[in-house]
Amino acid sequence: MVATTMRATRAMTRTGTTTRMPYAKAAGAMPSTSSRTRTWRGVLILAAVVVGLAAERGAAAEVLGVGNFSHIVGNLERSVEFYRDTIGLEPNVEATPWSDNPAIMRMGATPGAESRIATFRIPGSELGVELIEYRNIDRRPVQVRFQDPGAANLMLRVRDLDPILERVKRSTGRVWTPSGQPVAVGDSARIVFLQDPDGFFIEVVEGMPPSSPSGAPPEGNVLGADFEIIVRDSEETARFYRDGLGYEPRIGESFDDTKLLTDTVNALGGAFRRTTSTIPGTSVSMVFMEFRDVTRAPLATRVQDPGTAILQLFVDDTAELTQRLESAGGTVISEGGVPVEVRPGRHISIVRDPNNLFLELIEAPAQ
Repeated sequence: MVATTMRATRAMTRTGTTTRMPYAKAAGAMPSTSSRTRTWRGVLILAAVVVGLAAERGAAAEVLGVGNFSHIVGNLERSVEFYRDTIGLEPNVEATPWSDNPAIMRMGATPGAESRIATFRIPGSELGVELIEYRNIDRRPVQVRFQDPGAANLMLRVRDLDPILERVKRSTGRVWTPSGQPVAVGDSARIVFLQDPDGFFIEVVEGMPPSSPSGAPPEGNVLGADFEIIVRDSEETARFYRDGLGYEPRIGESFDDTKLLTDTVNALGGAFRRTTSTIPGTSVSMVFMEFRDVTRAPLATRVQDPGTAILQLFVDDTAELTQRLESAGGTVISEGGVPVEVRPGRHISIVRDPNNLFLELIEAPAQ
């Protein structure tokens, strides 16, 4: 059934039907009737698949799929230009109108704020990218280093990283790898770390196989994507995601102080270890990286602050998983500490994990 879910998601992405629920659209801020029809057609198809998956697996609430890796940005047009023209991602929605939807305010504890979004598809991946800008509310942009707990990294696999690197050097982003050049890893891979205009990290990898079981997309430069978050404590984070969401994390046995690797992310003199897990119901890998022997400054942001990262997860029971995450050590951000009903039968909540990653739990509608 998991394979069926992934096949349905990829098929809808190829035909232009979005199965990822954009942050504003989930609460009803639709840019047009035609886009609203396409969005809900895709959501209902996905819902039928994921609800069937839940019935097959049993009564316990669980994660059924992944949506967007959402970035809170300082200027939407600037960020759209970067991801479209510099990175080369294809937009689904370039910019929605400003919305003062009360449901969005309650979801993210942003009273009085307006927000707007843009979304992008990532070829070869179930994961998407969403950019969110707020106004009419206090915002505090953050400056982050790769080793800081809460720093988020989009891991892109590409056919050729050189054109991206050259475009980044002329863009509003920057190259984070100190040498300014790709680093050779193994026999054939090359890696370079970038930062977008708001400080989010992008790891561009050439020479590694596609992450999707279906293989590489037939054309285009981007082959797939995974997601990484820097954590303050590997064991704490593994317990949180295992107990709260049913992940199966594999904690690295030891810290790696290989100079080539730590220098590549500008964590000079440090060491790291990786905990990995596949996001349930998907083929997307989620990596949790912990650093030591280097200064770290954990993030402590709010939903509206540029630099905040949000990961969307489709679930079958938002209320139960919200409670489980709170019991596991998360902080419920949504108003009143409970999911918000954004449409009849559809609930969404936002929970902050111990590392300042915000998890947006989107309930699949009942059949």
